[in-house]
Amino acid sequence: MTGAKRSPGLDALRGAFVLLMIVYHAAYIGVMQGILSLELYTGFWWLFPRAIAAGFIALSGWSLDAKKNAGAPYGYFARRAARLALPALCVSAASLIMFGRGSFVFFGILHALALSSLLAWPLLGRPALALAAALAALAAGLALGPLRFGWPYLAWLGFRPRGLYPVDYLPLLPWFAWTALGAAAHALSGRLSPLLRPPRQITLVPSRDTGRNDAHGAAGRIVTTLAFLGRHSLIIYLAHLPLLFGLALVLKLIL
Repeated sequence: MTGAKRSPGLDALRGAFVLLMIVYHAAYIGVMQGILSLELYTGFWWLFPRAIAAGFIALSGWSLDAKKNAGAPYGYFARRAARLALPALCVSAASLIMFGRGSFVFFGILHALALSSLLAWPLLGRPALALAAALAALAAGLALGPLRFGWPYLAWLGFRPRGLYPVDYLPLLPWFAWTALGAAAHALSGRLSPLLRPPRQITLVPSRDTGRNDAHGAAGRIVTTLAFLGRHSLIIYLAHLPLLFGLALVLKLIL
């Protein structure tokens, strides 16, 4: 398959977001089941999940630009969108059963990632265009945010209908802005890297400090673990929610 090789650093960063996502969902389900008492809709707990989602989507934009830069054709991005669309539909179906029509996930993070994989194509490798698209999507999303509409057909775009409160809702306006920002950041990093390359380093004799080596080894194991989580982020996303719900039910029975 044509495309860039996976970056361990990028996978580790994605894995860190996976851990943060699990923490938030554990708190959310704990509140839902009456185990925890937290205010999820103001302050830190309102901002926390949005920052995690923005990080995931920006990393996706970075990866998309890296793939395009490595020669991946449009077919690769179409297949990626299809691979995300199937679990997105499963999430919609499961959440419809669990939460009903007023709160089910009709356009959550997987839906946004799938569609953004296709929409980002003309922006990849063009940082100025990507930045302009990001600013336009963000401005439009902020303008539409307080408004409510009497029809649901463009809710995926950001025209939110009245009476609909999905548990996961990331419409393209404004969330596509993070895809475009991630793509622009990668494109700019490639152009700036020759200018920012550090001078040639002098090779030093390896240290015999056992404590320092142990610290480096522990850091390496943490990065390796996070990279593993990042490489399997989709599976973890789909599996951790049923597990957390099951654990919450057991704790509720015990308490």
